[in-house]
Parts: sequence; C-alpha cells; structure tokens
Amino acid sequence: MQLFFHQNLENNTVELPEDESKHCVRVLRKKVGDEIILIDGKGNKAICKITDDNPKKCKLEVVEKVHFPAKAINLHIAIAPTKNFDRMDWMLEKCTEIGVNEISFIETENSERNKINMERCEKILIQSIKQSKQYWLPKLNNIISYKQFILNQKTSDSNCLIAWCNEHSLTINESIDLKKSTLLIIGPEGDFTDLEAKIALENNFKTISLGQNILRTETAAVYASAIINNSY
Repeated sequence: MQLFFHQNLENNTVELPEDESKHCVRVLRKKVGDEIILIDGKGNKAICKITDDNPKKCKLEVVEKVHFPAKAINLHIAIAPTKNFDRMDWMLEKCTEIGVNEISFIETENSERNKINMERCEKILIQSIKQSKQYWLPKLNNIISYKQFILNQKTSDSNCLIAWCNEHSLTINESIDLKKSTLLIIGPEGDFTDLEAKIALENNFKTISLGQNILRTETAAVYASAIINNSY
C-alpha cells in the first residue's frame, strides 16, 4: 500500500496537506471509508480512515498507530554540493533509499555552490522514504564551512572518514569499526586540497579510497553509502 506523509501524527484526527490530498482523492480515487497509511518521518506509522474526501483538505481518523525505533548505528554523509543541483537531487534520493540517516552539506575550497534550497531537499527526502517504505526521515543539515564542520565532530563516537584521492588510503571495509556509527565526508569534483585533508587528519579522521576509478561527487556518495550500509 502506498504511503502518505504528515509531519504530525500525535492527534487522532489528521488533515492531509493539499498536494497529498489531491494525490489521494483525485489520482488514487480514495473515498470516505477507505484506509490509507501515513508516516511522519519520526518512526511512526498510522493506519487512517478517510472521513472527508475533499481533494484540497482530505480529513482522516487514526485507527491504529505503530512506532518503529530508530537504528542504533547511523550513517552520516557530508558532501560538497555540485554546481548542477539536479545531480544532488539524485544523490539525496538514492542515499535515502539506501538508508542514510543524516546528510550535511559542506563548503570547501573547490566548491562550486554555497547555497542550498533546503525546502526542495526536504521534499526529495520525503518522497524517497515514501517510495522505499521507510519510517525515519534522514536529518538534513544546511551548508557549513568545511573546517567548522570538522571541528564540530566528536570523532571518538563514530568512524570519521574522508574520501580522498590518495593512493595510500585504506578501503572503507578496512577503516570502519562495525560497533560504531559512521561519518563520511565526500569532496567536490576537484577533490579536497592537501590542507583540507591535513585538517581532517589532525582531527582524528581517517582517509579512505573509493577505488581506482575517479567518481563524480554524487556517485561517490551513493557508492560509499551502499557499501557502508551493507557492512552493518
């Protein structure tokens, strides 16, 4: 059954936002008495019965609610956004489907973009968890300077990794402790500078290799996310 999204499932009655109402009533032709499933991105799933099939403000009654606990071990991807943000849209969609728990944007020396449309990004994440039938929405963090991001991290709590095109770097599987969550930083198309890599190393990050081939930024994020998520 298709999932619908509403950010607040605390009450016993819910009114769908207009876009979800239109899809429910006009596209799927749901009517009064039919049941649909809502998620809120906070681990809650609610079976709801339609009480008013208005295509602009469909009203629902919560029949049953189930909570799914969050995963104990998380995957956090920090990435320098590309100039063409359509490629970031694809990355957000695929990383969410894979099961990334948190996504941050960073501004590096070679970055081509320093502003993010967060509303657009949130909509992509919501569509992705609905499509992949997940109950937790990834946490999304607005863009921050690379150095400040590094300094904000508690490296003792997680596997802190930086993907750097360095022939001496270890692979992902050689670098992670499976008992810890993982943070991986992906750089821009021009890679990190030597100084940026040095800053990461000085703050207890490990450099990793994503293989012999040079990957696009968004491809690297999806590839690494799949490997790490499959390792746990």
